[in-house]
Amino acid sequence: MAALSTARFAVLAVTSAVLLGGCSAAPVYDFVDPAHRDARYDGFLAYAAFEDLALRAAFERALCARLYDAGHACETMLAAAPPTHEQDAASRHAASRRSGAQATLLINLADTRSPERAALAQARPAYEISVLDNQQQTVVARFAMEASDARHGGSVADGANRLARRLVAALERESLLFERR
Repeated sequence: MAALSTARFAVLAVTSAVLLGGCSAAPVYDFVDPAHRDARYDGFLAYAAFEDLALRAAFERALCARLYDAGHACETMLAAAPPTHEQDAASRHAASRRSGAQATLLINLADTRSPERAALAQARPAYEISVLDNQQQTVVARFAMEASDARHGGSVADGANRLARRLVAALERESLLFERR
């Protein structure tokens, strides 16, 4: 009887993990400013606001590759504002204007140290992504996405590719990408 109970528990645990894993693929939230519901973008500047240059490169390149595959122009912030030059808000702002991109996709790590995040997400990393209209210099949308959980494993590049795939899908779902006919 105990073996049957243990087997049922194992099946329930695996089923729960699969169901919860499916939920983790969707953004925790997405919000498009109602004043910008008609905004459509075709050219992007990808900016992963991480201090670690290797992480920045992985996330920016993955996002640009995914956008490029979807038919959109994209440049990394590392290319637009190289780390060999002064890096501050003013230099990145100037780079966004010079890039010719219509929008900047700003990826930040959510604060995993907050008591709420630690309690609700078992301190897994999460990302907050802002869509900034480069012409108007306004935030038109925000997305929050949980990081893939440990069962996916893989490299930093794998995690960056998963986030890029989910972000481009969210941009498509919210009709923020310019559609070519």
